[in-house]
Amino acid sequence: MSVIFNPTAEETRALEALIAEIPRIQDTLVANHRQLTRPDRGAHQQQLAGGKVLLTLERSLPLALAGLGVFEHDGSAGPHFIGIGRMSTGLGCPHAETDPDFLGLMVAFQARSGRRIDFVTINDPTSPTDTPEEFIALLQATADAAGASGLLANQARLLLGLARHAGIRAAPIATHVTGQTRRTVRSSSAYQQYWTGFVRERDTFGKCTLVPVDPPEQTSHGRGPKQFTEDWRTRTAAGPLAFELHWIPFLNERETPLDDLTTAWRAEHQVRVGTVAFPQTKTDTRESKLIALLASELGANPGNWQETTDASAGELPSTRFTAARFLAYRLSQKHRQALPEESYRSFFGKGEISDALSATLIARYKEKQAAGQWVPDLGQL
Repeated sequence: MSVIFNPTAEETRALEALIAEIPRIQDTLVANHRQLTRPDRGAHQQQLAGGKVLLTLERSLPLALAGLGVFEHDGSAGPHFIGIGRMSTGLGCPHAETDPDFLGLMVAFQARSGRRIDFVTINDPTSPTDTPEEFIALLQATADAAGASGLLANQARLLLGLARHAGIRAAPIATHVTGQTRRTVRSSSAYQQYWTGFVRERDTFGKCTLVPVDPPEQTSHGRGPKQFTEDWRTRTAAGPLAFELHWIPFLNERETPLDDLTTAWRAEHQVRVGTVAFPQTKTDTRESKLIALLASELGANPGNWQETTDASAGELPSTRFTAARFLAYRLSQKHRQALPEESYRSFFGKGEISDALSATLIARYKEKQAAGQWVPDLGQL
């Protein structure tokens, strides 16, 4: 397909040069926000919840997906894979959860081959921007605005930053992103629908969406500054939270555009391919706190995917935008010194935190607390 990104060496270097801005964005966030004392995620920094997740596959899978990554049914009733999920706000700094922002949901699994498969989603069916250049400009603008006193001051600084970094594209980017955040502004629960960007599956492209099985009624009334965190804790304490996992295959450029990323895909033809569930959890137990810490410390990547049966892990994804995201996430994790994947790989087998991993997680948590870095409030460990 013509959209497939098969870069020359020069094109790869140009993309890497663009993504080299990521550590500077992380450092700007530290300089501007009093609750950040060391580099952290350049986006989706503030964790709302983290926990174990279970993936149960549908017995019949689309031919484009079957056999790729975790889309491999073993004939059992399931669950077929154990993973970890992380819920977050979208900015690279902490703030009142009711402020205009995205919500993000990441669920990570390990295929039977040992390959990581990550579903990195937001609560809007479109991308914030159409190009990697625009997305970097948006991240730069949000870093410039971090720590502004009051919502209006923050929005004013964001607009100034966009004008500085995105030039004539500032106004359409601001308009689109403002529209995207309305879903969060009108919500009282993070238990809602989420969408990935589009990725390649063999000879086609598709998106995935996570749809709540029992969606709550959303309201903007009576919300507190920790609305989504408190609501998630209450809901997971009462019972499991399940999402239907649907795959939305590419149809054509008009109905499922590959170039216009800020336009939503038609989805009436989506196919259910599984269920992702957060089990019932008491958040005050030591086990649940350690898993939440693991969610906070690990690194995820939308490039953790399997496009074809013979694709090697670590290859650049087949679209320029996803390739840029792959490089950006990787560089961000290096700069913030994310937890090495080998240290927690065993979690995907049994969903358990080893003694060695537990000690590492607690040490990192206490070190950040002592330095004044914002971390999820998990109480006594």
